[in-house]
Amino acid sequence: MSAEKVILIEPVGQVTLVRNERSRYFRLRVKPTGHAHVSMPVLASEAKAVNFVKSKSAWIIQQQQKIKTGLTVFGQDNSFRTKFHQLKIVKVDQGQVTNLIGNGIIQINIPNKYDYQSPTIQQFIRKILIEVMRQEAKIYLPVRLQELASNHGFQFQKVFVKHVKSRWGSCSSVNNINLNLHLMRLPDRLIDYVLLHELAHTKEKNHSKNFWHLLEEICPGSKQLDRELKKYHVDIF
Repeated sequence: MSAEKVILIEPVGQVTLVRNERSRYFRLRVKPTGHAHVSMPVLASEAKAVNFVKSKSAWIIQQQQKIKTGLTVFGQDNSFRTKFHQLKIVKVDQGQVTNLIGNGIIQINIPNKYDYQSPTIQQFIRKILIEVMRQEAKIYLPVRLQELASNHGFQFQKVFVKHVKSRWGSCSSVNNINLNLHLMRLPDRLIDYVLLHELAHTKEKNHSKNFWHLLEEICPGSKQLDRELKKYHVDIF
């Protein structure tokens, strides 16, 4: 069980406090939106949480600056696309921000009176993009994973599509494979690389020499693809 409260703490801005019965200590992270998120024990006081955040303010601001420079600012000249959709931003006379999805287009209608660069507008766009990628991933990734497994003689149990913060994919001890919906914004060669990487883990559970040898057999140039993948951030785009 958990309970959330959003407060404003200067100089870091919006902070989400989450009381979690599994938390024994204060744990801090900065989300891709730049907002700080604190997991705290149920009985800890809000004042103690605020002091904790203030004590970490320099680190939080540093992370916010990294995110600010790494995030795309979506505008009319932006060429962002997912696996099956192209983002299109249109300035309109209507009174509110809306979206229209179809025929390979994610159209975001932004009233002329609004600044498209504002955090609220940018967050709305990201939310829509994530939902589109979620639907694409649920349709595409399980099918593509099965194709690659059949082509290379692998077997897995179940496949799950998730929105996680740190991994493109993972393989459990019982060969269930988890895949990140953010794969849908990677080039096809990197999508396949991640899927083959996790399939290789159904036979080799760690990153031993045997694992990399197996992966190279089924995915030539795997080391180079791994280096290329590191240029992308899982949840910062």
